[in-house]
Amino acid sequence: MTDLHALSGAYVLGALDAGEQAEFETHLRSCSSCRVEVRELRETTALLGIAAAQPAPPALRAAVLDEIGRTRQLPPLVVSLQARTRGPGFALRRWGLTAAACLAVLTLGLGAYASHLRQENSDLHQRGDQISALQTAADARTVIASAGGATATVTLSRSAGEMEFLSNGLLMHSGRTYQLWLIGPNGPRSAGIFTTDNGKHAPRLFSGPGDATVLAVTEEPAGGSAQPTTQPILTLPLPTV
Repeated sequence: MTDLHALSGAYVLGALDAGEQAEFETHLRSCSSCRVEVRELRETTALLGIAAAQPAPPALRAAVLDEIGRTRQLPPLVVSLQARTRGPGFALRRWGLTAAACLAVLTLGLGAYASHLRQENSDLHQRGDQISALQTAADARTVIASAGGATATVTLSRSAGEMEFLSNGLLMHSGRTYQLWLIGPNGPRSAGIFTTDNGKHAPRLFSGPGDATVLAVTEEPAGGSAQPTTQPILTLPLPTV
């Protein structure tokens, strides 16, 4: 018989078959140590993915092209008889000026990219601090719910004022998005939108829950809605203590 405690890693990576996944998710409801391990593995996977994927930002190309447009370009090098009489040093100086102009543009572009990376690194550290505060809070609680082939997990701490949401099995439809709603005495309020890729997405960390007692997921038009326009796909009761 498979030791369910040893399936945390395979569960996070989506490597379990349907039967194993259902059995492990049932086990999670009664095993706090496995819930903590799953939560930590998910966060580690997300952080490693963010750290490994560092494509050049879209703004870099635009910034370089803009700088080129504002930088006076040298005319084509035409070596006339007069230039030849000035010796090879004249042509080399012209090429040197051209190279210097190109280097200046490249330096500006790299500077913009470095600034972008510094901001991403700062955001990553801030996210890590928020995750740490949530996971170490004395009142941190985890709730799991399933419906229609999708599973969602929410971890919250009312004292830390932080929540983390992760789901599996929510398949995107063209022109649509998923939206989180915190539902309390005054009705639902949006907690943000997210998209999925083959039913998976990075963990969503957001502030809350305030006076909310339920977290719901609906499918909305691209960009989200001011109020829910469809019935919830998933609902998760939020612990009050």
